[in-house]
Amino acid sequence: MHPILHEKQQEVVISNARFKVIRAGRRAGKTTLEIEEMLFIAVSKKDRRIFYLAPTQSQARDIIWEALKRRLGKIGIPNETRLEMKVPTQDGGYSIIYIAGWENRENFRGKAADLIVFDELDTMRNFQIAWLEIFRPALLDTKGRATFIGTPKKENPNLRRLEKIAEGDKDYKVFYFTTKDNPFVSELEIKKAKEEMDISSFRQEILAEYVENQGSLFSFSALLDVFSNTIEKENEKYLIVDIADDGSDKTVFSFWEGLEEYKREEFARFNTENIIDKIREYASQDKIPFSHIAVDAIGVGAGVASSSMLDGIIGYKSSYSAIKTDLDIVRLPNVGYTKEIPLVSDYKNLRSQCVFTLAGLVNNHQIASKVDGQAKEKIIEELSTYQDVSKGDGKRMATAKEDIKEIIGRSPDNSDTWIMRMYFVIKEKMLPMKSEEVSRVIEKQNLQFDMNFKNKVVNSSK
Repeated sequence: MHPILHEKQQEVVISNARFKVIRAGRRAGKTTLEIEEMLFIAVSKKDRRIFYLAPTQSQARDIIWEALKRRLGKIGIPNETRLEMKVPTQDGGYSIIYIAGWENRENFRGKAADLIVFDELDTMRNFQIAWLEIFRPALLDTKGRATFIGTPKKENPNLRRLEKIAEGDKDYKVFYFTTKDNPFVSELEIKKAKEEMDISSFRQEILAEYVENQGSLFSFSALLDVFSNTIEKENEKYLIVDIADDGSDKTVFSFWEGLEEYKREEFARFNTENIIDKIREYASQDKIPFSHIAVDAIGVGAGVASSSMLDGIIGYKSSYSAIKTDLDIVRLPNVGYTKEIPLVSDYKNLRSQCVFTLAGLVNNHQIASKVDGQAKEKIIEELSTYQDVSKGDGKRMATAKEDIKEIIGRSPDNSDTWIMRMYFVIKEKMLPMKSEEVSRVIEKQNLQFDMNFKNKVVNSSK
């Protein structure tokens, strides 16, 4: 028997879009929809290959495998060990549906597919990278399709990423429905859920709305916009070099014109001499002064930063104390105990200061990048994970690098060059009259002092 699809499910089924992005609430009918779509493709023509991926192998078995067997009855030929379903086709042949967990995604590398279904998309780490490397190529020869489906999550906002792509790509179409749209879920149950759940959970799980993580430093939408932003560029150029601790990983050279990253180069297994030579080459080639070059001065980078052949470059260490750039409004000048306004900082360390500074520029669309491909996706994933983890001691602190590594499952090295670039932004605030805040406060104080002086003259003449 064919299941009855509700109106929102039918919209997905009849759509001819190649890539379907489906954001749906819990119990909104996602599993039923996925099974019908896979079976439609499978039975239409022989020798078709359909991939279905859930967050884990165990979930794949629980979510779809048992339901798929019930739907096919004795028609399908299941392989319980491999989680493969052989399906008879209209033209007398067979197609195969492969069921797997996201942790086994490498098993699909190099294989062709007619349809790929990704379920619970926002629980999949490093999704965009795997999509571009493994699964998108699987559709080239077959001109196959893909369906991305899930309920929004804060940790891995893959649905939002794809919805953004869909805005400019006609191959994609976005579908949205809530638990309320499923007529087989009673209104009373939904009402009870609303009463029992906190508002954020209800909006996310039942209404399938995006709920911003209150501690996130970077707006996800603004982060995506960085790669399409058009900003007014400055003439000054900068080179940021990130080096792996032991030199065994890739060394990244990030080139900036003002606040736009215009180029990025990566080299594997560079030693100290290689890195020094390449910095000198790039500095000459792109006309970048040594004073505008920063190097991660950890491990191999320490030898690079201290080289006599690179006199003037900046050795950056994230553990350094934050740079004092803000005015201490408690201790104003010309009041008997100080001649100048002291500068202070309320950041835990230099890295936190740079991360907060970067977040401010990103969220206000004041930074841009021409980077594309894997590097772009990794930067987005890394920066979207940063949180304000201040502990109430008056010092602002961003998520530690080690914690980011644990969350995303790899070291967040790709965004390090962006964070290091902020060193020069912060240093500019220390230059005389560079900071608008310094200028504003000093001007205000001078006006007040002039007024006090005039009042004193007027009073003394009476």
